[in-house]
Amino acid sequence: MKIEEKISLLKKTIKEIKYITENIDHNYVSKKKFEQLDEEITRLKKGINEIAEELEGSLKEQNA
Repeated sequence: MKIEEKISLLKKTIKEIKYITENIDHNYVSKKKFEQLDEEITRLKKGINEIAEELEGSLKEQNA
């Protein structure tokens, strides 16, 4: 997958997370659902960090 495609996918996922969190009714969401969302956010953070490292590497190569 190209870097541009990864960035596009990350943007889409971030928008989905924002939508979900804005529309959550905290009175009815179970602890399990919060745990699942937390796990997903952690996974996404890891993916974002990996892509950022790839981008930094690509930029360093281009500037060399």
